[in-house]
Amino acid sequence: MTTLTVLPSGKTYEAAAGTTLLKALQDAGEAIQSKCGGEARCEACHVYVSAGRKSLSKIQRAEDAKLDGIVGVSSNSRLACQALLGQEPVTVELLS
Repeated sequence: MTTLTVLPSGKTYEAAAGTTLLKALQDAGEAIQSKCGGEARCEACHVYVSAGRKSLSKIQRAEDAKLDGIVGVSSNSRLACQALLGQEPVTVELLS
């Protein structure tokens, strides 16, 4: 288990390592969308990772390609459907 903090609310949740960030956020009741069913084909689940980026899985080709086309992307950007939680705490900022 790891701790997931969601901004701007500051709420914290416990989430299982190996779970996608998207699933952990949805299970916690956070309002995050996924129009493509977690296939890295939309940008609805784009989030900023404020802390704990190294605890997440590495960015794979499909996610990297989709992030390249998103306006407002930063070095802290991830698609929640593609980022797997590790053991360390993670803080994310929801963008929508």
